[in-house]
Amino acid sequence: MKLRTILLLTILLISNSIYSQENNREEIFFTSDSLSFIHLLPNQKFGYVSYKGQSPLTYKHDKNQIKGHIDGPYFTINEFGSGEYSISNNNVQLNFFKPKHSIDSISVKKTKNSTDSIKLKISFKSYVSSKNNDGIGIGSTIKSKDDSININTMFDSFTSFTVKKNKLPLKLIVNEKYNLEIASELDQDITLFVNDFKKFTTDNIENKEFDFNTLTKQKNE
Repeated sequence: MKLRTILLLTILLISNSIYSQENNREEIFFTSDSLSFIHLLPNQKFGYVSYKGQSPLTYKHDKNQIKGHIDGPYFTINEFGSGEYSISNNNVQLNFFKPKHSIDSISVKKTKNSTDSIKLKISFKSYVSSKNNDGIGIGSTIKSKDDSININTMFDSFTSFTVKKNKLPLKLIVNEKYNLEIASELDQDITLFVNDFKKFTTDNIENKEFDFNTLTKQKNE
């Protein structure tokens, strides 16, 4: 498992004030053993992660158990995935899907121009929180199917470039999985909202159901 993925999960779990781009609050629940976490996201979506041995809530430091605090350790992930949830009779049903890519939604702002080229800006933001964008989009690749565009965002969460209008429509591939077509002859500011929970899925993960009476809701301070 990649170190970067583990660090992203750690940041995600300890966020206290989390909102989606629609300003809907995320709700986080954990099981009685503090090893499994359910993130109920906007639009009936969820993220799920469980750990082996210790989790961020059971980590012990200086012989004292610290609840809800991270102090630099690494944790072994048992299961990880995303999908859509439903609630019935005080139970939450988690139906897992293996996503094709991690982009959950897209926002495009267009501006007129009178030149023979269009200006494109492609930015990456967190689907869960506009306040939790550290690392989102870093190292992303944007390539065109005709090989005229080959960009790596490196240490930035965005990139800007120009395209000749006579090259439109232009078909782009983001992070080797997400297809993005540029057809309009207007300047465009494009935001791709990334769902961290869709970056990978545990193989053969089974659907799950939890009784809310057995879960604890993580409080926002």
